[in-house]
Amino acid sequence: MYFSIQKELFDLLPDLTIGVVVAGGLDNTHPSSEIDQLLQQAVEALKKNFIGDKAQDHPRIKPWRNAFAKLGISGSKFPSSVESIARRILKGDPFPKINSLVDLYNSVSLKYLVPMGGHDLDTLRGNIYLRFTEGWEPFTPMGSGERAAVPKGELVYRDDQEVLTRNWVWRQCEKDKTTEQTRNIFIPIDVLGEVGSQWANEIINELSEGIPKFLGGTFFSAILNREKTSIEFSF
Repeated sequence: MYFSIQKELFDLLPDLTIGVVVAGGLDNTHPSSEIDQLLQQAVEALKKNFIGDKAQDHPRIKPWRNAFAKLGISGSKFPSSVESIARRILKGDPFPKINSLVDLYNSVSLKYLVPMGGHDLDTLRGNIYLRFTEGWEPFTPMGSGERAAVPKGELVYRDDQEVLTRNWVWRQCEKDKTTEQTRNIFIPIDVLGEVGSQWANEIINELSEGIPKFLGGTFFSAILNREKTSIEFSF
């Protein structure tokens, strides 16, 4: 399987770094009190140490508004996933616990304030792309909503058949969500240059310890950027 990034994206965001994590043969069927604790610690740390009054003004979140503007995406209408979860926590709303794997990578996402999401590899068809849509690609929102074609020119994650995440890191589809039955996972780590490309390596290091420790299986990682726009992997 291949993952590739459309080269034209780097014309707009030359310092973009995408970390790639592929974990296989996982056991996600059991709850983990240790992961519960990691997630709760991340939530409490964000509340305690958050910079600014509004989520979109934080120095690690504001660059997403700027990047979205370059891509023609409304950051207020389609906020990045990390802005949405930060806003939820700052409002005092309870942070959802989903399953061990999701809770683990959510705890890391909150710690670094970097968007992350997991895609169940066994549900995907063909290869994975971060690219601009051609106008035919369908999308079915996670949880609710009807299947519909995505307009041409929108930056998305997709496989060979449909869109996996709309507006880059805004909303994921239904088919590849991480469940207790997920055994093989693809996790992209989207790091803007203004945030600091070094965080991709830091996050990969944390996941390389946490995923095998709590869920077992195998672990593969890579860093993609302007000089390296694709990777081949197996699981």
